[in-house]
Amino acid sequence: MGAALEFLSRYHTGGEDFLNRIVTGDETWVAHGNAETKQQSMAWGHTGSPTRLRKARQTLSSRKLMVTVFRDAQGILLIEFMTRGTTINSEVYCRMLKKQKRVIQNKRRGLLSSGVVLLHDNARPHTAVRTGE
Repeated sequence: MGAALEFLSRYHTGGEDFLNRIVTGDETWVAHGNAETKQQSMAWGHTGSPTRLRKARQTLSSRKLMVTVFRDAQGILLIEFMTRGTTINSEVYCRMLKKQKRVIQNKRRGLLSSGVVLLHDNARPHTAVRTGE
């Protein structure tokens, strides 16, 4: 609740400029699918029988990817796809923040000098001592 009150106070002081300085990010699991083409889903018969095409269908793969997305008021800044088996700990999160800093320097010139407000949840990697450094 304290963070919400602080943000509200900063909004009353800075207005839209404050909102435009907020960068937020979060992780999510994304399942990915593979679409079969009509050629791939064709039902083959014996040589003399007519072939029937079924509609292309989507088969959902059992594979999932961990994806982290950072965005600001203007849109998406960075999409980071994690390699399979990677756990997001403070070290991995710090690497993402360094990459995010470079992206902001390139995509949002002047935002770093005006002071980025990083908004994230209380997940351990986000609140670790190392992350705050």
